[in-house]
Amino acid sequence: MKRVLVLGSGLVAGPLIRYLLDAKIEVVVATLLVDRARALVGNRPHGRAVYLNVEDDAALGAMVADADLTVSLLPFGYHPAVAKHCVAHRKHMVTTSYVSPAMQEHDRAARAAGVALVNEVGVDPGIDHMSAMRVIDAARKRRAKVVAFRSYCGGLPAPEANDNPFGYKFSWAPRGVLLAARNGASYLLDGRRVDVPPADLFRDMQMFPVEGVGFFEAYPNRDSIAYIDAYGLNGIDTMFRGTLRNVGWCDIFYSFRKLGLLELDLHRARGKTYSWLLRKVLGIKPRQALAAAVAARLGIHPLALPVTALRWLGMLGDRRLSAPQISPLDALAHLMIEKLSYRPGERDMLVMVHDFRIEGERGARERVTSTLVDFGQKRGDSSMARTVSLPAAISARMLLEGRLEATGVLRPLIPELYLPILDELAHLGIECKEKREAL
Repeated sequence: MKRVLVLGSGLVAGPLIRYLLDAKIEVVVATLLVDRARALVGNRPHGRAVYLNVEDDAALGAMVADADLTVSLLPFGYHPAVAKHCVAHRKHMVTTSYVSPAMQEHDRAARAAGVALVNEVGVDPGIDHMSAMRVIDAARKRRAKVVAFRSYCGGLPAPEANDNPFGYKFSWAPRGVLLAARNGASYLLDGRRVDVPPADLFRDMQMFPVEGVGFFEAYPNRDSIAYIDAYGLNGIDTMFRGTLRNVGWCDIFYSFRKLGLLELDLHRARGKTYSWLLRKVLGIKPRQALAAAVAARLGIHPLALPVTALRWLGMLGDRRLSAPQISPLDALAHLMIEKLSYRPGERDMLVMVHDFRIEGERGARERVTSTLVDFGQKRGDSSMARTVSLPAAISARMLLEGRLEATGVLRPLIPELYLPILDELAHLGIECKEKREAL
């Protein structure tokens, strides 16, 4: 029986663990949170949970050596250390995270060792790559050219669970989302490079309709231009990757940034309140009405959405801050994890749309869309957990069964990898549906 070492027992680990166990593969879940890992494994005879501190390099190396393949669901900064052990012991590795420069450095050694280090096999990155490359490679086979590519993705509450001013809920710690809100972006539009400074990120917004689901706000997602080379689309006119959110998100976060609430400067906060911190950041005197002062600073009505969102979240209230010193961003994060978490029985929703303009050899043009709308299971796995972890589980099974010959640092951009994964995902009810129309 093959053995897989799974590093981490976070919120997306469950579907991966169960998929591998169902495939009669032994699974060892190594984590600091052993009780949580035991709950994920359950009473399955081929699964077990063990304690591991990944900072203990010797212990990590020993566990990697004792398995046939390692899946790392750790924070991305740990992946290169895991890869080092996998290469040294000639064991394959799978992770859902982006390829970092430190990970890429293992490429030559991995090739020499005959090892595959498969990265970016989650949902975004992951299913986005795979569903895009299926359309792109199909166009190449018939000698057609992709002249424009727009891609949109968002993890959101299902419509019946969309019950707050933000139109959003977190199934993990929100700090990463808030940090991403500090970034700028770049994309290509009709042959022209567009660079969006961080302060304007949420003003570069468009309304985007998705059939059967409704309208969403779409704003640029970091550096889209880098994907021109990754997807082999040199000479393309438009290259845009965007994030989808429910209506109102961009107005709220543009205002939060303008107020300084996404800053990381620490403030001494022992015994202080959230409203005190907001006054401190904005320089509002204690005698001034806080909501009116915030609205005046933004030039909006006191009942406008950004002020309403702050009030609903608790930033205008007298609740005490939980840390002796805290940044505005972390204060927001602390409130969001409480107020914007999924309640038992609530479903999430994953929406992904690729929109291609393709030109044939004789000038004929067509539009091709690839759409994925997936919902979480009531009292079961979230859509985010399934769409992140199942592609990784499938790629791990492929490697164990010898169905992938490529080695080195890999992303799911090659047909040998993305086609079997997409086929298996469709069998599991996660399907990207393609539609074509002549232009």
